[in-house]
Amino acid sequence: MSATASLTVVPRDSITELARLARTSPSSFRAYLAEHGSSARQEYDWSGYCMLYVLTYLEERGIDLEQSEFNAESEAINSVHGLTTLITPAPGLPDQLDPGAHREEELAAHFEEMGVAFEQSGTAGLDTLRLLRDSISELSDDQVLLLHIG
Repeated sequence: MSATASLTVVPRDSITELARLARTSPSSFRAYLAEHGSSARQEYDWSGYCMLYVLTYLEERGIDLEQSEFNAESEAINSVHGLTTLITPAPGLPDQLDPGAHREEELAAHFEEMGVAFEQSGTAGLDTLRLLRDSISELSDDQVLLLHIG
């Protein structure tokens, strides 16, 4: 089984409507997301599982990407759109995601703990941190990054 990760920038004021559509019409949700969202500037080239393992790595270190203001909306979207995280610009978050603040060996060890050891896992982890940092840094206050793994 494989997974992909995608990053979509959406207007902050569209999150309530996305959640409503997720609850009522998954096809309309996808259409609305396609119409109102735009792909992040950079694409993610690793498996979606790599993104997932980096998210658990960050969580274990107390770095929370998802702000509580969108908990209900996130739950609704997750019910139809797989694993989705809504990320807003937050002071200090890009610094916490700086690849220079993390060691490749620690990321590789985390991947191994998750049962996925491969030669480039540390590199995949650092690339993922870099993409997250850069994508979040580019958000304006009226935007949200919708990170989807599925």
